[in-house]
Amino acid sequence: MFSLLIHLIGLALLKADQVPLNNGADAAHLCCNTLSEKLPSKVHFPGSVEYERQQYSHFLLQQADMQPSCRVSPTSSSEVSLIMKTVTEHSCPFAVRSGGHSTWPGSNVQGGVALDLGLLNSIDVDEEKGVAQLGPGCKWKNVYAAMEQYNVTTVGGRMPDVGIGGFFLGGGISLLSFRHGFGSDNVINYEVVLADGTAVSANAASHPDLFWALKLGSTNFGIVTRFDVLTYPVKEVWGGIRTYPVTSEQTPKLIENWVSFARGAATTREELQALIIGRWRKGGVDEIATIWHASLDSVPGPPLTDTPPIDDSTRTTTFLNLIDDLQSSDFADKKRNKWDAFTIKMDAPTIWDVFNGAKRTFDKLEHVSGMQWDVAFQPITQGFLTASEKTGGNPFRKVLMESGDDLALISFLVSWKDAADDETMYKAIAELGAWSEELATQRGILNNFIYLNYASGEKPVYARSLSKEDMTRMKSVKRTYDADDVLGRLWKGGFKLPKDVPETIFESSASTEL
Repeated sequence: MFSLLIHLIGLALLKADQVPLNNGADAAHLCCNTLSEKLPSKVHFPGSVEYERQQYSHFLLQQADMQPSCRVSPTSSSEVSLIMKTVTEHSCPFAVRSGGHSTWPGSNVQGGVALDLGLLNSIDVDEEKGVAQLGPGCKWKNVYAAMEQYNVTTVGGRMPDVGIGGFFLGGGISLLSFRHGFGSDNVINYEVVLADGTAVSANAASHPDLFWALKLGSTNFGIVTRFDVLTYPVKEVWGGIRTYPVTSEQTPKLIENWVSFARGAATTREELQALIIGRWRKGGVDEIATIWHASLDSVPGPPLTDTPPIDDSTRTTTFLNLIDDLQSSDFADKKRNKWDAFTIKMDAPTIWDVFNGAKRTFDKLEHVSGMQWDVAFQPITQGFLTASEKTGGNPFRKVLMESGDDLALISFLVSWKDAADDETMYKAIAELGAWSEELATQRGILNNFIYLNYASGEKPVYARSLSKEDMTRMKSVKRTYDADDVLGRLWKGGFKLPKDVPETIFESSASTEL
């Protein structure tokens, strides 16, 4: 801890020499000075230890590279309102951070105002009502630890160090999704600061249009300062990680068994299995296939293959312990990252072919320092969507329903060390994504849905994840609550509602035949 403090102080002193004197000439510095006068202890400038601490804590190195003119740490909704009014008055670019685990540079800003919501981290569990009120700065490990005292949990994230804000505003896939749908399906109230600085509560009875839109809200409608979520009883669960070597003989069979399980027993056992195949050089092999097992049934589940695992951490345990078990130690490492995602009807041969396409792509890039890559496959079954409907639905459900089949969310998760390799890696990942989607299109199994929380920043998430009817509805909500598009112009990062969408994009890409 002492060495980290010394490191941060060193960074602060170094960067203090790099920051020009504030002459109040540009909007960002004017905003920072104004906010510093109104919130003197909560505005941090380059050269301060707290500024550097917050910068250093971003998951993504590309985020840490961005240098805001100041960082602000509000502790209440009223302070967020004051900040919003200030940046709007002076037309200051800004970004908002919840947990800082955005997988592309979307929660920091170059030369603007960075709002860090980390101190809005209250957790209030109402056991009788079955509701918890959560601040957007909470991380899932703290939420689950607080809820464990009451033997309840919620439909939340699967990584303990991830923040709750981005998770809920991007939909959110959870270990409880088989029973309760997506994370945002289980938010019953949003306390949100709008573009004009007004704070409102959005729920089924008050501002219901905004309530619906925030279930895939990203950075379009306001800054959420509290999420009220449903809680559910939970006892012991079973799960963990089983890791296998990748072989041309056994891995296709493993994939077939994974697809069969997702289509069948997964719903009965309420077990969310993620299949992750990639290059890790573990246990004496170059490539590994990992199964994340997470079942609400405490009875141990059988392996999906007769191949002896390299590792097996599965056990019956508490929900909180299971979340800790699922976190990869590599997830906490500071790296440069790029993710991309798309969705298909479940098809084992395509899953194997996409992995081999990734292998061909990254085998050519072995010279890239520190490169690691995975292709992750997660189920979005009809059971998910049925559960989702029970709580009122969400803006993206219709597109997911178009295929009329169980789906697989496919994600490319790629990291490397040096900024000099950024463009090479970005280009390779984009080409791999385009090739994979074209393969799925040719086979008639592509679904238009793009999971916002894993999407590449360049992807048209809203244009592809909303039906034509729901796109019109979303834009109507936007006009109601941000008619001048203040958040579109000033709030940097996140995914924005498109101004124009080609009619052809609403044509279903689903086909009934392979």
